[in-house]
Amino acid sequence: MAEKYHDTPIYPGVNTCFMGVTEKRGLWTERCQGCGDCILARTGGICPVSRCAKRIFNGPCGGSVKGSCEINKEIDCAWQLIIDRLKALNRLDDYEELSPIKDWSTDRAGGPRKVVREDVQE
Repeated sequence: MAEKYHDTPIYPGVNTCFMGVTEKRGLWTERCQGCGDCILARTGGICPVSRCAKRIFNGPCGGSVKGSCEINKEIDCAWQLIIDRLKALNRLDDYEELSPIKDWSTDRAGGPRKVVREDVQE
């Protein structure tokens, strides 16, 4: 939602198990892991749990370069996306609000996921 509606704040309505986006036919990229402790209202609608390879809750790790994740240069740094989005919404003050420690006991682990259907013709 945040990627499509750039000038509209996004707020969570429910806690889900998987939310993704279709990048192309047969390729879905996770945008939300449905962790149940949604902070989208404070992060401009971009989920650091599913979008940050390190799942950092309170800002970037410091290893990103030119907006790319240090773990995988092909992935945008989630916190750069969040900061850019909050700036666009004139809500950069939300960036200063710290998130409490997350209870990871129900986590599925694994970082950002993509689902690829191998038998799709382009």
